[in-house]
Amino acid sequence: MLWYKACWGTEGLRIKLTCSTSRPSSSHKSYITVEPSRSQPPAPMEQYAALHPTQPHNARAAMKSGKTLLGCGLSFPSIEVARKVALTGYDWCFIDAEHAPFTPVLLASLVSTITHYSQSKMFPVVRVPAHEPSFISVALDAGAAGIILPHLETKEQARHLINECRFAPLGKRSYPPWSWIRGINDQVPDGHTIMSAANDAVACIAQIESVKGVENAEDIISMEGIDAVMIGIGDLRLDMNLPVVFEGTEPEYIAALDKVEGLAKKYNKPLVGFAFPEMTSFFEDRIRRNYQLLMVSADSYAMTYGMAMAGATSRTMVADIQKKMAEEKAAATEGAANGHEKVANGDSAQQEEVTVSA
Repeated sequence: MLWYKACWGTEGLRIKLTCSTSRPSSSHKSYITVEPSRSQPPAPMEQYAALHPTQPHNARAAMKSGKTLLGCGLSFPSIEVARKVALTGYDWCFIDAEHAPFTPVLLASLVSTITHYSQSKMFPVVRVPAHEPSFISVALDAGAAGIILPHLETKEQARHLINECRFAPLGKRSYPPWSWIRGINDQVPDGHTIMSAANDAVACIAQIESVKGVENAEDIISMEGIDAVMIGIGDLRLDMNLPVVFEGTEPEYIAALDKVEGLAKKYNKPLVGFAFPEMTSFFEDRIRRNYQLLMVSADSYAMTYGMAMAGATSRTMVADIQKKMAEEKAAATEGAANGHEKVANGDSAQQEEVTVSA
């Protein structure tokens, strides 16, 4: 069970977390304390926003800033959830169209919702279903700042990703006539066309998550146009016939991680990954390995753990309060009984005194 403690103060929300199988006492010392007002200042994503919110943030420039960009995951097929996620203050949003039931229409709405409801303070990055070009164009036409292509294993597949994300002469992306209306929302910086501005902005992110992908990692990562690298540790471990755990220690697995991460460093390509703050050692490992785009929260986990925590805490509180009430009632009953006994004893003594006098 994941236990949370939270309270509002003059410095904002302070959250304490710990992993425990029982409710921690008030003297519990192993909480992780997160104080947003004292943590790393958020990168001002507005400075990477386009001149119109229907156009993508310059995710490539944001990654070149060298700052650790904290992201949140969106998997609920719900615009209302996206509106709330957009208010949470993260730098970017990982929209997972690979493992969530998104239609193209809904995906386009989620992308634009993140940008608009965050007031351009958060940029959307979409993981598309593997090698499905229609989802790439839908996401980009809606304003996605980055595309993650999963299960990428070859140089040819990397070239396919670039072709789908870049306009000519850098790729083969089709011009979206209904997305940018001439004279309305096609404003671009001086010296750019709408196409060249998009080419400069959109990040192509290769997700390597198989033995074959690791074998071909240098061909993929070295390619001009691949902007960042994500390692899919779950699928990679499955492909290596290893159990799915976050912190594997098998030599062959560590060697695969070291190879991909080393190549990312060699070719100056940022690493993309996830690590939730309650996963203390894993989180620290990701920071030390210089993961630059780091998803640290996700709607499904936040809702499930948050609601489970509220229910479990409430049950314990109810039991504690009812126990206290029972003790109070017992004490009151005992006090009343003692009082009656004293009165009875007093009456008996007085009667005895009257009898002796007589």
